Amino acid sequence: MSGGKETPRQKLIGLMYLVLMALLAMNVSKSILNAFITINQKFEDSATLITGNTDAALDVLDGQLAIAKGDEKKLIIAIQDEAVKIRNLTQETANYYVKKAGDMINASDPVMPNPFYNVADNGNYTLMNMDTLTNKDDYDTPGHMFLQVEDPMAPNEAGDSISKMLIDYRNQLVVLAAARKEGKKTYSFDPESVVRPHTVHEHHEFESSLEEALKTVHEDDRSSIKRIMQILTPPKEVHNHHDPNKNYSWVAYQFDHAVIVAAATIFTSLKNDVRMAESIAIDLITGRVQQETFKFNKIEPLAFSSTAYINQGDSLDLKVMIAAYDTTEKMKLHYWIDDTTRSEAGKKTFNGKAGKPLALGGSVGEHTVVGSIAVKEKGVEKWKGWKFKYSVGAPNGAIANAEMNVLYRGWDNKIEVSASGYDPSTVSVSCSGCKISKKGDGYVARVSGSGKKATLNITAKDADGASVKIVSKEFRIFNLPSPKPYFAGQTFDKGVMKKAKASSASIVKALIGDSPLDVKYSVVSFKISGIKNGKGFDMKAKGNKLTGQMKSYIKKIGKGSKLIITDVFAKGPGGKAKNIGALVFKVI
Repeated sequence: MSGGKETPRQKLIGLMYLVLMALLAMNVSKSILNAFITINQKFEDSATLITGNTDAALDVLDGQLAIAKGDEKKLIIAIQDEAVKIRNLTQETANYYVKKAGDMINASDPVMPNPFYNVADNGNYTLMNMDTLTNKDDYDTPGHMFLQVEDPMAPNEAGDSISKMLIDYRNQLVVLAAARKEGKKTYSFDPESVVRPHTVHEHHEFESSLEEALKTVHEDDRSSIKRIMQILTPPKEVHNHHDPNKNYSWVAYQFDHAVIVAAATIFTSLKNDVRMAESIAIDLITGRVQQETFKFNKIEPLAFSSTAYINQGDSLDLKVMIAAYDTTEKMKLHYWIDDTTRSEAGKKTFNGKAGKPLALGGSVGEHTVVGSIAVKEKGVEKWKGWKFKYSVGAPNGAIANAEMNVLYRGWDNKIEVSASGYDPSTVSVSCSGCKISKKGDGYVARVSGSGKKATLNITAKDADGASVKIVSKEFRIFNLPSPKPYFAGQTFDKGVMKKAKASSASIVKALIGDSPLDVKYSVVSFKISGIKNGKGFDMKAKGNKLTGQMKSYIKKIGKGSKLIITDVFAKGPGGKAKNIGALVFKVI
């Protein structure tokens, strides 16, 4: 394909191919591309609905097992084992087709999220919405990934695996679903004896071989096994309308010149077929148990949610279901609050009418209630476990002076964060224009450089684990207030000082005066200027303490004279000493 020198003819063919691709791309209208996206979503919704119905059938089986005895119980356990095998096999196959679609989209559009599918809590894959694709009309990638370069009408190894996976799943599924024993009679099904149809219109051999193979299947199961075989058996080839003498392979027919959104929809359709076949198989094997499970005489709607609190912009997952119960029986409950070990000391008992609520409370934070409820099944009392989580919050409010949204440069600005309605462990704070770090129960913002503004952002994760932006606030950046020199508790705002007060003082301080900031400054050096024998002189001190010479001088200074303290250097949080000014007092 590449690396060799092309002839002029090859270059011309390549140019014509590019022109052809451009013309084909222009012919794919936006409405058609969007139609494929809509169809794909309908397939996804259908698969979700089918899976829900299958889950319901298995839930009924659980209820039947709870009251079954003897051979009936053994039968249900065996059916449950078969159901688990079918579920695992189905999930592996369905996820395979979603992953193929995701890999294809990532190959076509590398900027898209990788992988391009979501993984549910139960392990099922779901393709992401294709509205965001920038190459919706890409029809090269599907063919390159799944068809032979030299013969686009035939699949490559990756393409062969698509149909092979489907046939392998079909064979394993029908063998599991058809296996049945009644007394000494054993029933089974051999899918290998069924001939795969050559084309869509040439399926007589498939139908006749299928009818022959169904003779070994239990009469009650034949229609279901036949339906699964019909859903999961694609033809080997599809008629080629452009060249009647050469047919497409089934895989090539799906992906040759198929735009990326159409190819992805084909994969979702295959996943849907797999889920539908699973549903038929599960209904088949669970239907072999006929049993009345519960006694009830009243049915009423029940609406509930995992939480009654949401933040603006979020949604509430409200479940509306039908509750069936027996009003002639008292409701019996055992429950424990924040005691998952179910200790005897923490056990609480409730006896009352069905529907009467429990009163739950507790301290601020997350709480978990676990318990058991008594249910009568065929007159036998069975205890069913349940679990519920709830949160207790403290009333809170916030008042702020908007004009004081200020961060100081070179200072550990203390930040308090509130994100009501979210798990505190998921709350995070970031800053543009400053560095943010966790400290104790709050945060510290540190500003350096010459920037004028910084923005603090608070995010958290919602119940689904998605990141949510809660608030963003802009702060102005200022330098820390400069300190003033102080001596004997006075700064230069007072021009006089009593001699007794001056004589008793021993240190020079650096303070920022009336300020809400607790900024510590330390004096590293200063001078006291004096006059002796008609000449001026300076006395120097390191640190903030007066030297003996300075103290002696102050004691001898006469009233009416001036006490001059100069070159006061102080060091603050930044660690660099600077001259903060001088003090001049008239001694009285």
